[in-house]
Amino acid sequence: MPALVTNKFRIHNAKQFVEAFDEVSYTSGGTVTDSSGLLNTNMYLFIGKTTAWSDDSTPPSPTDAVANTHYEHWRDMIAAKKVTSSDVSHVVPRKNWTNNTSYFAYTHQNADLFSQDFYVMTDEFNIYKCLANNDTTSAGAVGTTSTVKPTGTGTSLIKTADGYQWKFMYQISAADALKFVTPNYIPVQTVRRGNGYLANTNDSSPGQNQYDVETAVAAAGGGNGAIEVIQITTRGAGYMGEVGTVSGSPTTSSVTISGATSGFQNDQIVNSDIYFTSGTYNGKGGTITDYNHSTKAVTFTPALAGAPTNGDGYAIGPKVVISGDGQGANARATVNTTTGGINAVAIVDSGNNYSNATISIVANNTGLSITPTSLTPIVGPVGGHGGDAVKELGGYYVLTNARLEYSESNNFTTNNDFRKVGIVAQPEFANGDVATSSVADQATTIVLKSWNGTQYSADELITGSVSGATGRVVDFTGNNTLRLTDVIPAGNSTTLGFDGIMGTFISNATHQDTISANTTGAGGSGASATANGAGAVTGGDLKKFSGDVLYVENRSPVTRASDQIEDVKLIIEF
Repeated sequence: MPALVTNKFRIHNAKQFVEAFDEVSYTSGGTVTDSSGLLNTNMYLFIGKTTAWSDDSTPPSPTDAVANTHYEHWRDMIAAKKVTSSDVSHVVPRKNWTNNTSYFAYTHQNADLFSQDFYVMTDEFNIYKCLANNDTTSAGAVGTTSTVKPTGTGTSLIKTADGYQWKFMYQISAADALKFVTPNYIPVQTVRRGNGYLANTNDSSPGQNQYDVETAVAAAGGGNGAIEVIQITTRGAGYMGEVGTVSGSPTTSSVTISGATSGFQNDQIVNSDIYFTSGTYNGKGGTITDYNHSTKAVTFTPALAGAPTNGDGYAIGPKVVISGDGQGANARATVNTTTGGINAVAIVDSGNNYSNATISIVANNTGLSITPTSLTPIVGPVGGHGGDAVKELGGYYVLTNARLEYSESNNFTTNNDFRKVGIVAQPEFANGDVATSSVADQATTIVLKSWNGTQYSADELITGSVSGATGRVVDFTGNNTLRLTDVIPAGNSTTLGFDGIMGTFISNATHQDTISANTTGAGGSGASATANGAGAVTGGDLKKFSGDVLYVENRSPVTRASDQIEDVKLIIEF
């Protein structure tokens, strides 16, 4: 049976993931009190795997087998850092505005919209959605490529001289740019809660700009099914029209026109529209019911609330009739007086509740040879353009950013590399409590004595003399502290180790493992030392196999240094 998982389902899942980092009240916008740590999902970025892949330049793809997701990632885990709500954002593919580039105009009829270049980011970190790409340019030509960078952060549509129309969506703050802008992705968010609350008040001006866009759409009725743009597919030819200024003594339903081409024959422009382009009734007008060639008097209906003023601008063009399953949409067309083609179409009223619409052109074509125009009304998204940037731009990607500063209090090694990063949700501390600390050391640590003076080598295999347990060296610091991952108990041991498991490393009042590497000739360093009494062996801060490993990414070796700060960014597609 044919079925479809929609993009909204993907975006919904992405939103649920983002919201899991910090539950907030939808009505007040405040953080929900959660002293238990059970409501907000505690998410940790972890690093692991010090040993090499078979080909370090081409890491293998992770698999979702139980052996991997439930066990292996825990065994080679080195450390973890908590990811907070301020470290996560929806993101969309980055599309820089570039001069002389063609951009795709938004349409409600394209099922593959999110793969198109229908929005851009400028060098001011402003995001604009392309709504039209072939209006008439300021030079009178048909627009094709974008040559004028969109600017401004207002709530109205932005028309540029190259024939493009843009909608300002939002501006990326400096803080968000630092955390979430990458060569391939940019952050996107919605700032207005359901009750009008401004969510990201920390963003100051950028957040306020987006809030203004969102609330302007809401104030206009939400924009559901509105037609804000009409795209011109074919301009046609032979239509009658002109622009000019009103003269004489206008009334509420008649004016005298004085355009450069007011040589229309009697009633030749009946059924066309006249709209006023300046003055008190700018944007108002009606359908022409009579035209007198000798007096140049135009009569129209319905009557205005008052009379225009001598000198007010006007435009005459064929009547644009919008039909569909919504209501209230109205537009006017202007004509190229040389070709008679449609020059531009301006929205008078965007209407609402349309899911589909068509346009027909009404004009008195008596004695005229008309090549029909083709106009397509574009239905806006639910909520209107700018009402929800995450939904409108396809924010089903999520980026998490964890900043690793130096060694993070000696939890994140700077003496070895790692090859695996991932996210684990709701892990527990070793004592069973929900983990809430900012960082966690997940290596097995052994404090040593009687060291033979030879340094343990990173990644080498070591063995406990009593337990028979093995492990891989993460680092050896202070000449007395050894950290290990990939700890494997000896299968035939009958000795309880430090964690109560048979065959794991042991150090108590009776038995202390001597931790030895292979000799130099056998491929090891030959290092050796003894566990320093009771309590010398400790496990990781987190309880192994607790929580859920949600995401894993295998990488080529990442080398760290003691003076290094790095942002580890994970991009997850839903």
